[in-house]
Parts: sequence; C-alpha cells; structure tokens
Amino acid sequence: MIGNAMALKYLKNMIKQDLAMDLGTANTLIYVQREGVVLNEPTVIACSGDGLVIEVGLAAKRYLGRTPKGITAVRPMKDGIIEDFDAISQLIRVFLSRAQERKGIFSPRVVVCVPSNITQVEKRAVLEAAQEAGAKKIFLLEETMAAAIGAGLPVYGEQPQMIMDIGGGTTEVAVIANGSYLHCETLRVAGDEFDEAIGRWLTEERGLVVGPTTAETIKWEIGSVWDDKNGLDPEYNVSGKHFLQGIPVTAVITSRELMPAMEKPLHAISKMVEDVFDVMSPDIRASIKANGITLTGGGALLRGIIQFLGSRTGLMFNLASDPLTTVVKGAGRTIENFKDYEKVFIN
Repeated sequence: MIGNAMALKYLKNMIKQDLAMDLGTANTLIYVQREGVVLNEPTVIACSGDGLVIEVGLAAKRYLGRTPKGITAVRPMKDGIIEDFDAISQLIRVFLSRAQERKGIFSPRVVVCVPSNITQVEKRAVLEAAQEAGAKKIFLLEETMAAAIGAGLPVYGEQPQMIMDIGGGTTEVAVIANGSYLHCETLRVAGDEFDEAIGRWLTEERGLVVGPTTAETIKWEIGSVWDDKNGLDPEYNVSGKHFLQGIPVTAVITSRELMPAMEKPLHAISKMVEDVFDVMSPDIRASIKANGITLTGGGALLRGIIQFLGSRTGLMFNLASDPLTTVVKGAGRTIENFKDYEKVFIN
C-alpha cells in the first residue's frame, strides 16, 4: 500500500505540481503542492557589475552592507512593494527553480501573496515579474487572507475574524467574514522599522554605527518590548564603527535599555489596531473581543509583543502556531484545495 501511494504521488508530481509563494520584504517562502514548505530564504540578491547573479537568498544576505568591489547586494522589495523589477524577476526565477526538483508535463499554477493595499500598477509588476521568471498561470492572494487561511480561521464563516500580520515591510490588519474583507488596513511599519530604530539608538546613544544585519541580529538576540520587571536583562556585545572617528569599537547593551528604541513603531502598530477596531459595528467588535486577534508574521515573534499590544489596546491576541510560515501555508492550502478557495484570489 505504501509503495502504491508513493508511486501515485510520484506520478502526480510528474504531471503537475502547483506552487505558492510568499514574496516578502525580508524573506521569501515557497510551498510546493503535496510537499509543503520547501524554501525559506532572505529576499536578497547579489549581482556583478554586468548584472550576472552571484548569489540569491541566504548566501546573498552576507553581502549586505559589506559588498566587495564589483558586487552589488540588494533587497528588491521595500515595504512589500517591488523596488527593483529586474532583480526581483531574477530572484523569483532562481527560487522557483530551487523549489521544483522536477518539472511536470503541464505548467503549474503559481499563487503569489501580495499586500492587501496593492495598486493596479504594483499588481502588474508582480504578475510581470512572475511571468518573466517562467510562471504561466499566476494567481494573486492578499497576505492577510492567506494568513487567516494558514492560521486555520473559518474565513468563509459568518462570524467576523480579525487577523494581524507583521512582516518585514508592512503590518496588515483585516477583519474577515464570508470569504471577504469587512475591513483591511496596511501600515508600512514593520520588522524593518524595528531594525532601523535599533540602529539609530546605537548611533545616538553609543556613537556606534552598525549595518542592518547586525541590528536585526540584536533584535532577535535580546530585543524585547515588554518588561515584566522580574525577568533577566540579557546583554549583547555589539561591534561596529565609531560614528565620528570610523574606527572599530564595541559596546555592551542590555535588553531593557534598548526597549525605548522600539516604542515608536510599536505605538504605530497598536494605533492601527485600535483604529480598525473602532470603526467596526458594535456586534463585530463584540465578536472580535470574544475571539481575540490572531497574530502572524515574523514580527509576531518579537519578545513581549503579545503583552504590549494586549495592554495597549485592551484586546486579546492569539499567536499563530508558526507565525513565520502562516502566510505561505495558507497560500499552500489554496493550491491543495483550489476549487474551495477560487473566490479569494484578487485577479
């Protein structure tokens, strides 16, 4: 029986394997039909001066801020939007090639997750980039809808569900019922702003200049946005350049002293939640209060963010089981059960 099942799966894969892609500002994830998540790499590409691709993904990220002569490393997405069309086309082509070990007889469907406030111009840019990368049948899916599906929320149910996705470039909040949005907002404040805030704080308070990769590392190593007063105060030894003299210097920083640096982006995110909640009708607000708000995205893993948002808004927040992959898994569910989710695509 096991042998027959494997043979059937192999035959299906030889015929066609659809894919889903979460093309994020910070990371790109790909889900392959019947396989699951097969790729999770930084949305970074390094090219030579004549445009040849040197590295893509994790290998390219090490070049950010420290590229040798003749090599340019870029993050082609900014705030969830394509900034460098040629770079993103090449990046998508490489990632799709990596994700597909074998090509089926028929062209696969490719579902690409995009911000909910995407414009028609930006939508065309995503479609053209995917087509340039070799995709033929492309379906666009809004990130918050994908996140809701991936989190297991009953998106076709009548009871409103509220979800918030904190990515690298954007934070999105949506209220969903009957397979569509009752309300949706996008804020271009997310993980990147936390990294930038840490970098600014180091320069202003310690006279230390660090690159974005170092700032991001500090965020995940000791970053916290909630002080329970009783917990430990971890330290981090930072290396960088002196702001004025340009010489290598080091400094020891702690989690608690870094907290004020991240307040501005946090307050912007919590205000968006409050604003969306306030414009809802009393019965929808009651439903949201009862069910809580589902939190997804890489930013959802920031220490203390559930406590901070709950304290600030007075609402309950529920962390998705795997926030980093919720969006791509939701998109993956749409290709596994395509007929059930045809109505959620926006093109």
